[in-house]
Amino acid sequence: MQKAEGSKVWDSRASFFRCTGKGISVQEAGVQLQQGVAVADEMGRNTRWDRERVVGLRQAKKIFVLPAPGARRALLCPYLACDQEGGELDVLVNGQPMRVRLDRDRSYWQDRWTPVEVPVAYLNEGENEVVFRAVGDAQWTLLIENGRWPDRSEVSEDGGQTWRSEDLGENNRADGEYMVRLWLDRYVASGEVDSEPIDLAGLATEGEVAPGGRVGSVRFEAEGETTGGTALTLEWRGGPTPAYDPERWSAWRAVDSEVVPGEDVRFAQWRALLYSEAPDRTPVLKRVRVAVQVEVARAATARVVASDNADLVRSSYRFAYLPADASRGKRLRDRWKLDEVVRGAGSEFDVFLHLRQWVREQWEDGWNMGEIDFCPPWDAMVILELASRKLSLGMCTHYATVMSHCSAALGLVARTQIMRSHCINEVWSSEYGKWVAMDVGGDANDETKFTYHFERNGVPLSALEAHRAWVEKDYDDVVIVPRPPPATGDRFEVAKRLRLFERFMISLRNDEMVTMAPGEPEHGKVSYQYDGYLFWQDGKTEPLPWFSKHTDRTGDLYWTVNRAKVHLRQGTQPGVLEVVLDTETPNLKEFEARVDGGDWEVRGARFGWTLKAGKNRLEVRPVNAFDRKGAVSWVEVGYQAG
Repeated sequence: MQKAEGSKVWDSRASFFRCTGKGISVQEAGVQLQQGVAVADEMGRNTRWDRERVVGLRQAKKIFVLPAPGARRALLCPYLACDQEGGELDVLVNGQPMRVRLDRDRSYWQDRWTPVEVPVAYLNEGENEVVFRAVGDAQWTLLIENGRWPDRSEVSEDGGQTWRSEDLGENNRADGEYMVRLWLDRYVASGEVDSEPIDLAGLATEGEVAPGGRVGSVRFEAEGETTGGTALTLEWRGGPTPAYDPERWSAWRAVDSEVVPGEDVRFAQWRALLYSEAPDRTPVLKRVRVAVQVEVARAATARVVASDNADLVRSSYRFAYLPADASRGKRLRDRWKLDEVVRGAGSEFDVFLHLRQWVREQWEDGWNMGEIDFCPPWDAMVILELASRKLSLGMCTHYATVMSHCSAALGLVARTQIMRSHCINEVWSSEYGKWVAMDVGGDANDETKFTYHFERNGVPLSALEAHRAWVEKDYDDVVIVPRPPPATGDRFEVAKRLRLFERFMISLRNDEMVTMAPGEPEHGKVSYQYDGYLFWQDGKTEPLPWFSKHTDRTGDLYWTVNRAKVHLRQGTQPGVLEVVLDTETPNLKEFEARVDGGDWEVRGARFGWTLKAGKNRLEVRPVNAFDRKGAVSWVEVGYQAG
């Protein structure tokens, strides 16, 4: 039996960005721990009515439990409001007093978040007490997230003589944690980086058809730097499928000098774990090399001559999609006759265009609080019922929520995307092979009810592309589609709309009709407070210290859905290839494939492909539980019989 060898190396910013990970930062020098820690005991899952008054003898206390000291800088970040312009507040950190004044001018992104510089010498390892005490007759408010643990917020009604951790807030009805966070300029204690799945057999060939046989041995090697108090370890896992499957893959294992995988292991991943006990130090992962030796039973007898078969991009964060069998999704589709709404659409993208305009049409005077003075939660069924009777508020948040949920109910992929004072959608377009930003609720004028997206050279833009166009001032060729009607005046000038994308984030779920938690119940009614959004950051967009989820890895926000990746390996016979398919398709039902332009046929994730002499073409696409077809991937293979 012949042996073939191959290897793959990760040693650059681009190669490490193909990996996923949390608690890390990819720099030119390598992968290191993330710098900056947001310490919080709550997520901001509260309404504007869940508040605590700090006035007179009524004081509030927040306790932080901190690791070993050593941060370079500390920012206390309470979410504060005051009934007096110029009102003052005493903040005592472990008994050390500081005075806070309500600034007249606050930036949009700060708003009620009030960062207070805390000398790091004031902080201790273990428990740290922060007390809020009003000055004079000023009345301040904090918000409260209800929950019994970790029980680190207290109120005093006698000027700090006695404290209680229950019966907090207005009317003594709350029991939970004050929305106060603490940002520390230090490295996180741990992080990990996970490689993309590796076709081990495919490493042992120069082409795109892996040889038949088994993986004999694999060597995983990592190079990095560690200093006192830091550590770096390497692990691996593997299995027969091109993406991790808990039923068929091994668990993570420590890397020995040489790994001998099991008989059916073809694909594998490595992960590097980074640790630091010192807040000012981080290990650095500089290079990973995977070398494989394959015992070749059958050399490849065909080669790929052309293809549209890109690697799948995966996010470091999980997204919660509305399940196809969710009963309320089905009821939404039926009650609001969504199939009729999109009937006549000529393409998937056209379906989104029909749907977004219909969504906007559901409101008259939407920005009014309505007859019952109510801000609806993120639930399209509730929102539409209230909107149809003009009972409640209907702002951009609700328009975007309805768009996301109606799309999901129809088997399409959409999510809620948030930026400066606005909330829109990003939808996955199989035709364009990308996420596209769509503004459903940007026009408050009921006479025009204008909905739109951006395009550059005929290609719709994502939120990230809109953001970059704005921060780089590169939008001379960006247009709004369709053209805004004359009645909108200058409200929809490109620069004015792009400015909203100076900073943006996404919600990591569209299944709120199954359960509304977790989330921000009154999103948009006051400034953003929920610590579950994923924010984009770059050189011109610094992280906000009161939020914990930021990324500069494009794939974390822009992963691939509704498309298949084709993996090929030489089969047991010379003219037969083994096909293995991979996909990130929500509510996946099956795959379809066709050969040489024939009929589409249902196929499993693994099947044999019999070749003829000359050129052969295979096309595949995923199909979801709504029978919506994904984008087509294809490969053309040349085969010379005999």
